[in-house]
Amino acid sequence: MRSLARFTWLRHPQCPKLKLVRDDLLLETEKLTYSWAQHEAAWLRDYLVTGVEDPRLNVQSILTRHFLIQALVAEPSERLMAEEQRFGAALRWLAGQRDLISHAESRAGVLHALRHGADNAEGMEIPGFVLRTFKGLPIHGASFTVPNYLEDFLSGESTGEHCLSPILDTFSRIWREVLPRACRRPGPAEGRFLNPQNAERQDARMSLIEPACGSANDYRFFHNFGIAPLLNYTGFDLCHTNILNARELFPKAHFEPGNVFEIASPDKSFDLCVVHDLFEHLSLTGLEQAVKEVCRVTRQAICVGFFQMDEIAEPVVRPRDDYYWNLLSLEQTRRLFARSGFVAQAIHIDSFLAQQIGAPPAHNPQAYTFLLRARSFEESADRGYIARG
Repeated sequence: MRSLARFTWLRHPQCPKLKLVRDDLLLETEKLTYSWAQHEAAWLRDYLVTGVEDPRLNVQSILTRHFLIQALVAEPSERLMAEEQRFGAALRWLAGQRDLISHAESRAGVLHALRHGADNAEGMEIPGFVLRTFKGLPIHGASFTVPNYLEDFLSGESTGEHCLSPILDTFSRIWREVLPRACRRPGPAEGRFLNPQNAERQDARMSLIEPACGSANDYRFFHNFGIAPLLNYTGFDLCHTNILNARELFPKAHFEPGNVFEIASPDKSFDLCVVHDLFEHLSLTGLEQAVKEVCRVTRQAICVGFFQMDEIAEPVVRPRDDYYWNLLSLEQTRRLFARSGFVAQAIHIDSFLAQQIGAPPAHNPQAYTFLLRARSFEESADRGYIARG
């Protein structure tokens, strides 16, 4: 058996009540660590940030950023958030049309069809939501402008895998302009969910923890979208190479080795928490412990992205080498969080796309996002602790 002595965890000096996790979770920790440690740094740096998982287009990553924006901004633009989801769906469709990526003539044909309201361009079917999106662009809001990114792409002459790159950053540019103005004043105006403990501070930035942060997979987009400067961020990961990658990319941000089975932080020490693609990889015992720990250290709200979930009575356990690839039960997982004091709003991603945008399904029909609020925080909010919202 591989030696457990190779894996040590940072322990917080202010957490004397934390105990070492049980033996079966120590073994699970070792296996999880080994499963990631065997990968090269370059592979880990690019994992989950390209193609359909590109956080600029991925529905769950966009929902996570909007979760943070809604916490940080007193009056977030619902219109701008809705348009970013529409943008993600439209760009996912474009990225899947290899002929458009490779040939400027094909793009010109689709552009001609869109300008004339046609749903077909020389045999290429154009989805109705793409037609509606094109017709509605550009959009001029009170504090932002969304350009006609479809026309910008389709009228371009460059080809190849990078031809979408300038268009992909459309909303990062918009949010970088909008957020500083929206969060200009410190204190109560800087966050809908103001932490009353920080109410007297000039810098009342909200604190965020991200378990399984990878090589700053989502943080790099928190940074690019102008969200990171508004937060006190902590990310941790089992994989030391991921932490080295993240620190190399963002030397001023706080990344550290850590174990979700035993988070090295005091109770309720973070306002917010975000988690992506973690819980399905744990044993059921590990899942229960991880949920308890995430809820223990979070005071206000949690956003969790699941990639394998369904409306089934019991989870389906799928061991895979050194970890799991489980299909989780929606209701059982909801109850796990409820037992730790958090109430979940469950969003089925494909249903969300159909209802909100009229877009076709995404690449993963079993993707769900949970938006969770602490019952204790809701009770304190009723006593006047929410600044706005």
